[in-house]
Amino acid sequence: MTLPVALLAVWPARAQDPPLVEVLQRATEYVETLHTQLSGMVAEERYQQESRGGGRSGRRRLVSDFLLVQPEGAERYYGFRDVFEADGRQVRDREERLARLFLDPTASSERQIERIRTESALYNIGNVQRNFNVPTFALLFLRDSHKSRFSFERVDDDDPPLGLDAPDGDGLWVVGYRETWPTTVIRGADRRNMPTEGRFWVEPDTGRVLATELAVEDPSLRATITVRFEPHDIGHAVPVEMRERYDNRQTVTRVDGTATYSRFRQFQVDVSEAR
Repeated sequence: MTLPVALLAVWPARAQDPPLVEVLQRATEYVETLHTQLSGMVAEERYQQESRGGGRSGRRRLVSDFLLVQPEGAERYYGFRDVFEADGRQVRDREERLARLFLDPTASSERQIERIRTESALYNIGNVQRNFNVPTFALLFLRDSHKSRFSFERVDDDDPPLGLDAPDGDGLWVVGYRETWPTTVIRGADRRNMPTEGRFWVEPDTGRVLATELAVEDPSLRATITVRFEPHDIGHAVPVEMRERYDNRQTVTRVDGTATYSRFRQFQVDVSEAR
């Protein structure tokens, strides 16, 4: 069953412009295919985080394999960060942790999803707990399974995403989105709702997404994550850079992060056990 998508038509449309609903459908089809293709690939992520304020400061450098995984029984893919180097040192017990994550026959789908989220956030620094700092997260909002949670509008806003240059492209659309459902995708530590809003930079004729912006805010926290995508040999644009910023208003702390992605390559997971 296809759920309706709330649309706000506020852009002064030209006669040759496609309707927003068509552009969104192209973006949905594009993202669905991209997730399928990326699920067969792994990228090297080089990730730097810095925390300042609150009487403490710190830095962290991570090198990881990043990939999309879909646990058995799950309806969507989850970004997984497999850290193998932290601050120049090899991560210990990596194989044991991966075995527990992917080879535990007693783990339910929900339990495995939670483990993936926890493992991906294991080496974050700063006093802001988060598990959505992966480059493909905002693309989830364009999938059929989540699109009905949001309203969309074409916006006259060419401000570049946080820390990134605005994408180039003739006729590129900037599509704003805002979460409208009573229960939100991102929840606070106390399960409070944290509605998401942001922008997508989309090629209207192809649906290709060249940049994403995600922002959540409440009285205690402001978080922004932006991602830039570039064309790749697979035929779709892949994430090449992610910027993030978290402002904890209670402790007057800021956490900034920058991640780059390279060495996209095919991979095959062997989950069989030796007998």
